[in-house]
Amino acid sequence: MLTTIHAHAGQPAAPHDLWGAWNLDPLILIGLGATLWLFRRGAGSGGGRADGRRRVCFTAALVALVIALISPLDAAAGALGSAHMVQHVLLLLVAAPLFVVADAPATMLIGLPRSIRKTTGGWRRRVGLTPARIQPVLAPGVVWLLHTGTLWFWHGSVPYDAALDSEPIHLLEHGTFIVTAILFWGVVAGARRNRRPSYGYGVLLVFTMAMQGVLLAALLTFAETPWYSGYATTTASWGLSPLADQQLAGVIMWVPSGLIYTLAGLALLVAWINETDGTGEQASERVG
Repeated sequence: MLTTIHAHAGQPAAPHDLWGAWNLDPLILIGLGATLWLFRRGAGSGGGRADGRRRVCFTAALVALVIALISPLDAAAGALGSAHMVQHVLLLLVAAPLFVVADAPATMLIGLPRSIRKTTGGWRRRVGLTPARIQPVLAPGVVWLLHTGTLWFWHGSVPYDAALDSEPIHLLEHGTFIVTAILFWGVVAGARRNRRPSYGYGVLLVFTMAMQGVLLAALLTFAETPWYSGYATTTASWGLSPLADQQLAGVIMWVPSGLIYTLAGLALLVAWINETDGTGEQASERVG
């Protein structure tokens, strides 16, 4: 029997009732349903660009969101920081880049009803949110700082414990995670699609993002005392002390996250080398 357990309110789930704990929060369900509807509507319109590969990536991203936010993993995250870290990995390093590869933001924008697009377009013009003014905010360096700042802020003890105590704050945490992650991976994908920045800049962005993640993971892993009071009494039923749970969370941030960043950086590096070789060959042909 499925029961709705809010992982960050009341008593956290224990191991014996985990598989019956699904987060059926209407706000999350409506959000995921709207995301699916807008993407399908945009992909089916004349301006949509969702080919088979993009549709597969979008589906995989949506599955990652369901696992992170609706499955029993969300209930476990109320008792274990390590489970909470798995949520973060799914949001930041699985769902977000897959949404970018699927070109989901642009496709969903196309999927908006015409009346809404006209209304929001008029509102943006009235408040002065023109592309020229928005572009500096979306500059690669600014996006990197925004995403990094979001990660470090929410892993601070006070904001993190606030998210454990309040479901709205918890939703805000995850929302800012995935929005800033989509912006970051969008910048990285810009190099792959021959938009700025260059491949080399993309490699630098991924490398430095990985390094700051390693630093945060190391601080969590090698801390001598637990950072988060919200897990002081919840980890024992899972056979872990609060400190051991935090160390496991740090390892999860360190190893799987580092592997994904490494693969992304290597893909950009290979593309950069191929691009350089191709440019060199073209130059040689012109000289010849």
